[in-house]
Amino acid sequence: SSSSSLAVLLTTAVQQPQSRLYHATPIRMGGFKQNRGTGDSGKSSLFNNERRWKDDITFEAVGTIDELSALLGVCRSQCTRAEFQLGDVIEVLTRIQCCLQDVGAHVATPPESSDRKRKLTSFDSEMVEWINGEIDRFGDQLPPIRQFILSGGGVAASSLQHARAVARRAERTMIPLVRDEQIDPKALKFVNRLSDLLFVLGRYTCMKCEEEELTYLRPTEFTDQRWMRRNLHE
Repeated sequence: SSSSSLAVLLTTAVQQPQSRLYHATPIRMGGFKQNRGTGDSGKSSLFNNERRWKDDITFEAVGTIDELSALLGVCRSQCTRAEFQLGDVIEVLTRIQCCLQDVGAHVATPPESSDRKRKLTSFDSEMVEWINGEIDRFGDQLPPIRQFILSGGGVAASSLQHARAVARRAERTMIPLVRDEQIDPKALKFVNRLSDLLFVLGRYTCMKCEEEELTYLRPTEFTDQRWMRRNLHE
């Protein structure tokens, strides 16, 4: 039953270390029918039911946050298929997707919404502290960086670096909303720190998969030098 499935999901979340409760949203099994076509005219609704054009800065931010979450789903799938054990990375990516769901809901709730809706989607500042803790947890296992590195290090690691770049773009779309006092600045801080975490996770995944990390060379030196390759797992 749906109630027993919800209980199992919440119990599992509580048992995990450094965890946040997952939001368990009921899924309609009858297909996607409700409100079909309401955006055909180029407008959509925010959480307070206000209709705006889809190129509004709020929808730009919400859409980029959604794109980031979708890309993290790809990263998670790639980590699942990896030959090496990446359960810790898969776990943190799942929790990040849950956090991004909350960030998107917060962004989609304008300040003029009802008190009830603003309280429901208020940003949880503890997510920033959680991100900082994860940066330290994974970063402490990596060798220091002494020069710029190139994105790569295997499919999963490359995708995590791609996600880092999308997180930076999501952050840029949120800046006008912070400047206009439409969203909590801590939500922007979370996405900024998230890009740092994804950079660390990309390097960590490269190390766990025993791939090589390439460093930057000045283009004028291409003909005379070999790329420096570093095995992070050694």
